[in-house]
Amino acid sequence: MKNVLITCRSNYNKHGELIWTLENNWYEFFKRRKVNLIPITPSKRFKDQLKQLKPRGIIFSGGNDLNFLNKNKANLARDRFELKLLKIALKNKLPILGVCRGFQLIAYFYKSKIFKKNNHVRKIHTLKFNRKIKEKLIKTIKVNSFHNFVISNLPKIFDFIVRDNDQTIELAYSKKLKILNTMFHPERKNGYQNYINQLVFSHFKI
Repeated sequence: MKNVLITCRSNYNKHGELIWTLENNWYEFFKRRKVNLIPITPSKRFKDQLKQLKPRGIIFSGGNDLNFLNKNKANLARDRFELKLLKIALKNKLPILGVCRGFQLIAYFYKSKIFKKNNHVRKIHTLKFNRKIKEKLIKTIKVNSFHNFVISNLPKIFDFIVRDNDQTIELAYSKKLKILNTMFHPERKNGYQNYINQLVFSHFKI
């Protein structure tokens, strides 16, 4: 069984306890690939877990906002943990998938510009793709949109970038860093197209 790690949403319950949750859509997304999807949360042993599990890669999932965009304790706790995890993943050259907030976290790490943008929630975008997936040229892709914040620039180490009509970045890939980023949600409706699936699966070699 192939292991893929995934980060979770953070929230405080009515008792003041920090809880971590994951959308069921992610399990549906991977269930036919014989993948053991493992949520990873802060613990004193998470570095040891990484060594033991030998994951094919790590998904930095969506949900929540980055703390500098929307300050609260849950966002801050998640930022601190995921930035540590990102550094470890990069050091160990693990394939990384950043989705929505996960993409924003990676963009923040690389000091990119992130700002609020209207009309990007519950929308469908058609993007110019022009890239081969399994030898088939895909000219356009339709993707969902559930984000309030967008990214306008990335460092040159990201060698393939797809932009929306407003020039904000919807997808970015770095071969050297082994990072695939999407502002859209491949695990949700209108993110399920076969070629998007294949892009994610081939990134993790599953």
